[in-house]
Amino acid sequence: MSQIGSNTTLGTLLHHADSLSTAFNSHHASSLNSVQSVASSYNQLANLLSLPNTPSTRSRPGGGIKERGMVKVQETIEEGLSGVRDDLGKMERDVESLNSLLFQADVYLAEPGTALQHGLNPREALTHVSNLFSSYQSELIRLREVLADFTAETIGPEAFIEEWRVMKEVDKGSQDELSELSDMMGSWGGASGGLDVEMGP
Repeated sequence: MSQIGSNTTLGTLLHHADSLSTAFNSHHASSLNSVQSVASSYNQLANLLSLPNTPSTRSRPGGGIKERGMVKVQETIEEGLSGVRDDLGKMERDVESLNSLLFQADVYLAEPGTALQHGLNPREALTHVSNLFSSYQSELIRLREVLADFTAETIGPEAFIEEWRVMKEVDKGSQDELSELSDMMGSWGGASGGLDVEMGP
């Protein structure tokens, strides 16, 4: 494998890692729609529970507004939770793919000829992928715990939405990661003959 070929592959690996993080973000955004639907349905269910009971009769075998409404709302809740779990499954696959990339990036560290190619350091690339994996794995675990707390009624609908809306673990590590990636790509571009840009104070 030539140095240029190896370097291109390493660059592609980095791009793939960033694409996986983007996919996770997209699946999280999609899941938020289901979370909001579930939370809204729980509030509707609480309102229905406050209504008086209507006994079933021959003309109303399903009961009154309360009873029929509760059946419908509970179906909506189950559909919403199913959607949340589906998107969590997609996020889990994104994280598993990031983990696989860690092993691919690690290969470059074991090859002396790829220690430094056109300024793109395999160790820095491995650190970038490792940081992404760590952040998104932690976020996945946190979201699972939030869902578990909600289904166990440890938290209510409003807290469910609030905890789900922001990716706390990803945000926590994103600033440092962006800085590291910028330094890495800047080093690569400079070593490849790119323009040196003097940064202002």
